[in-house]
Amino acid sequence: MILIGPSRRVRAEPPLPREVETKLLLGQDPEQPTIPPSPRVEHQRQYTPHELAALQRLGQEEQQRRRKR
Repeated sequence: MILIGPSRRVRAEPPLPREVETKLLLGQDPEQPTIPPSPRVEHQRQYTPHELAALQRLGQEEQQRRRKR
């Protein structure tokens, strides 16, 4: 049987810091600073009266189904 594995010298090396290891696994340069993504601005959508009525009907239908069980 032939066993191929890392050498003793490689195994004796200290582990990489978690941030560096993560960047390497993601294919990023560990020397570059991590730039967080800009926050997403979400605008609340204004529902039309028709859409609000449809949502209300859905809620009432669900309550009726629960009562029947």
